[in-house]
Amino acid sequence: AVLSERTIRRPAPSPVRPWRAPWSKGPPPRDEMDAKYGDKAVRAVVPGLGLSLRLPRRRGSGAGTAIRRTICALLAFALLVFLPLRSISGRSSSALPGADCGPVVTESGGDERAPANLRSFVGEDGHLDDRRFTVLLNTFKRRDLLKKAVAHYATCENVAEIRVVWSEQVPHPTRGEEGGAYFGPKPSMVTYDSHPTTSIQNRFDPPANGANAISTRAVFNVDDDVRMPCAALARGFRAWRANEDVLVGYYPRTHAPNDSGCGWRYVWDDFSLWRRGDFSIVLTKAAFMRTGYMSLYSEGLPQSARRYIDEYKNCEDIAMQILTAKITGKPPVYVPVPTMHYLWAKLEGFGVAGISKGSGHHVHRGECITDLSRMIGGTSGDSGRPPSTPLVRAPLRAWRG
Repeated sequence: AVLSERTIRRPAPSPVRPWRAPWSKGPPPRDEMDAKYGDKAVRAVVPGLGLSLRLPRRRGSGAGTAIRRTICALLAFALLVFLPLRSISGRSSSALPGADCGPVVTESGGDERAPANLRSFVGEDGHLDDRRFTVLLNTFKRRDLLKKAVAHYATCENVAEIRVVWSEQVPHPTRGEEGGAYFGPKPSMVTYDSHPTTSIQNRFDPPANGANAISTRAVFNVDDDVRMPCAALARGFRAWRANEDVLVGYYPRTHAPNDSGCGWRYVWDDFSLWRRGDFSIVLTKAAFMRTGYMSLYSEGLPQSARRYIDEYKNCEDIAMQILTAKITGKPPVYVPVPTMHYLWAKLEGFGVAGISKGSGHHVHRGECITDLSRMIGGTSGDSGRPPSTPLVRAPLRAWRG
């Protein structure tokens, strides 16, 4: 074959330049940015760090760009200044000038105190199975979530049985209802424990003794809208076996003096927890505990505290945390939730009705810490200080066993 006499021109290979991170120190080569963006490139300098960025200029009028930058600057200011101040406000244990931190008696009879021998109310559970645990599934008028939760926890290892805390004042579902959807893939391991009231404290009332009694030394308290991944559940059970006398949970919270200095506030949001770096509470919407602590709650909690919790329909988990801290002198144990599960649960939670979605919920939980601490074992505030509380703080570090 005869090649054409025309010269075959191939494009010259572009020069290979080493990759350069946009945050590298020093100005980037102008020829690279200018060749790509020309006069649409703008230089941005990060003060104090010696970093220089050359970025494409956004299209639009100069006035519009200035407005956008101003809005972004205000938002950044709010995040970096307002939230940190919010998270540390009230840290001082001194009351405001003139504040009266004397004894306070609640409408529910807060002058009644827990008995001195609280530990004697812990149920006998040493003979129970400690190689597996019981899921105590709390539900109320959320049937779709209940069916999903039962089906999920039936597939996790180390689960001996699932006890559904049934507080609806109607008969609980039967095995034949909706094709057995309320009993999951293993109907024999699911039991419905009916209660005569709708109290949120039913979750801590121990089932009857005898054949219907719980057979494991550990119970996993969980709400119907929380489907903890089986791997995370197994890790939490291992953490409980290493710390059997305290609550082991996935959602940490803490307490801090309120603005007046005469009481406690409830610190719940992730940013404030990270800023403070400690925790003293784990939510029982997903927490392991000894089976015997159900008797501690039902028999050792003062009746004034039970009336208080039923009246406000809130804070039974705080009461349990105060009780266990009172008899052990120890903080709870925190087990991390997988990041993707945490984010997905946040998305699924939008639009789901629940007690925690109510107005003033978190403010009232701070009042709960103050009032329940007085009832269960603290002292009334005096000398410009909040009442003492049995709650014990610990550094916000996940268990790594």
